[in-house]
Amino acid sequence: MESKVPSQLPVDGLKKWSGYTLDDLRYQRAVNHVKMEVERERLATSVHQIINRQQSGFGGGIMKKMFTGFSVIDYALLAFQATKQIRKIYRVFKK
Repeated sequence: MESKVPSQLPVDGLKKWSGYTLDDLRYQRAVNHVKMEVERERLATSVHQIINRQQSGFGGGIMKKMFTGFSVIDYALLAFQATKQIRKIYRVFKK
């Protein structure tokens, strides 16, 4: 929608400008309403994402990924490797 206000005012100022019609005002109001709704949805989505991140937490997200991504064999290998490392550390401190 083009603005009815001229870019350069005539010599007699705004006397020749007749103003906005009711249709123009209704159109601008509808456009602003749509913009507000879009912004409200964008804010609601970002707030929802922030709440989800806070609920899952940093450690919870890693643990969830770890538990869903490994099979039983992977857990067995991890336990074996962890046991080997713990034994080495224990032997160093035992001496």
